[in-house]
Amino acid sequence: MAGYAPKLHLPFSEWPDADKVLWQQTDEANDPFSTCAGARLSPASRQRYFIGWRRFLGFLAICEPEAMEIAPAERICPDRVKRFARHLGETCSPASVAACVEAAYNAARVMMPGADLSWLKKMKTRLYAAVPPQTEKRPAITSLQLLKVGKDLMDEVRPRLGTKLRLADAVQYRDGLMIALTAFFPLRRKNLAALDMLRHLQLGDEGRTIVIPRAETKTGTPIEFEIPSFVLPYLIDYCDFVRPWITSKDSCTALWLSPKGGQLSYNAIGAIFARHSARRLGHRLRPHDVRAAAATLWGIFSPEQIGVAQELLAHQDIRTTTAYYNRARGIHASRAYSRVLKKIRQ
Repeated sequence: MAGYAPKLHLPFSEWPDADKVLWQQTDEANDPFSTCAGARLSPASRQRYFIGWRRFLGFLAICEPEAMEIAPAERICPDRVKRFARHLGETCSPASVAACVEAAYNAARVMMPGADLSWLKKMKTRLYAAVPPQTEKRPAITSLQLLKVGKDLMDEVRPRLGTKLRLADAVQYRDGLMIALTAFFPLRRKNLAALDMLRHLQLGDEGRTIVIPRAETKTGTPIEFEIPSFVLPYLIDYCDFVRPWITSKDSCTALWLSPKGGQLSYNAIGAIFARHSARRLGHRLRPHDVRAAAATLWGIFSPEQIGVAQELLAHQDIRTTTAYYNRARGIHASRAYSRVLKKIRQ
């Protein structure tokens, strides 16, 4: 692949035959009856794992060429992976080293599902734990701010719903609804981009929900959100008046449409969040930031029930919720400090 030095990332054409066969066996993503672990991977994950294994083989080709003749399951061992990590550390940051070892671990996991790689899983976890913490330079946000941005975008367009609606207005309304929905439903970008009116929206008399089956989620946990009454009128107006203006292709059932026709792309969603947040909040947000915003909001107003945020974000481990997404403690500390300063001034 372009962008990587061949000496460090061994091209697939130069892989040992055994590695080629194992990787090609995982390429069954379009087979609904496949039992292969690789068949449940998103294209982005498969690409990341592929690059991780390519990098591992590149290390071997440079430093231990004799190991290329060993069977893959015998080749990957603790001492060799340690040397691989030290090799990466010569040119990469600790976070990049951990990410690359993790990618190689995941590649080995899907290529050799019967191998015992528990030791490698623990090793990549320790590498992540050793990464020096990075200070978040951007200000903390909550879901309330996201909701306001989305609502403002829609309210500016709503008076023009009907014959006066322009394509630019329809796109702005779509963006606003998307941002407002994530304030209530902090979905991962993959699931947000894939929302489908027939598969995921349930607007019947028995309830109004968004349901994502376990087969489409990262953790294998089904996700279900109730659509709040506050946002429901905006969603109905979007489906009835706005969505048909964006494209005339009636056959597409995706919730988010592109003016170019068909479903809005995964990458376009990132640009939407960056553009509107920069203009209305003063700093660029990524789609994944909506998940941190949800955990932070819950941590501020109900810190004793942070476990609810874990369920909201569909995290398997509460430590992921508290360590990586909850910035509420810093906000609480700053408020307490401000109160002390106020007393001192008085």
